[in-house]
Amino acid sequence: MEKKLDVIIEIPKHSNVKYEYDRVTKEISVDRILYGANVYPQNYGFIKEALDWDGDELDALVIADQSFTPGIKVPVRILGAMEMIDDGETDTKLITVIACDKRYEHIKTLKQLPEHLKAEIQNFFEQYKTLQEKNVKVLGFQDAKWAMNEYEECKRMMKQYGDMPKKEFVEKMMQIHPEKYSKEEK
Repeated sequence: MEKKLDVIIEIPKHSNVKYEYDRVTKEISVDRILYGANVYPQNYGFIKEALDWDGDELDALVIADQSFTPGIKVPVRILGAMEMIDDGETDTKLITVIACDKRYEHIKTLKQLPEHLKAEIQNFFEQYKTLQEKNVKVLGFQDAKWAMNEYEECKRMMKQYGDMPKKEFVEKMMQIHPEKYSKEEK
């Protein structure tokens, strides 16, 4: 079953500017400039109806030829996900493909993406916080079924906890689901 949804772009493909969406103010602002020479390998955004374990909206990479402006809504298909631990917190990245471009309509699964593209994505996230001295561990890629389950779980969390301040949410989830906040590698 193919799942289509919308991703709100935070960071354009090939940018070194880390923009961040604030659920309270409903604004996207500059959070920082990446510390190193890395740039985002694909468009990067969030799914506003889904709350991830780090207290932010569920992240998504959008595979496309174009670079999209922050704040723009892009229709996508879920291909899978990349499991990641970022500074001790589960921080899933859905891997999606643009759904309104004929050049990409044949791509339905992660297996159809070039292996090197997946390696670039993994390498970026393993390296982009090195100079900040933060620990990021990519645990691997998961298929579309796994990603859809994660999306549904994050939608439930948004409905239940979306009004809670981020710090309070993370503290509560650390008590309820300590396995999602282990500083140890899985």
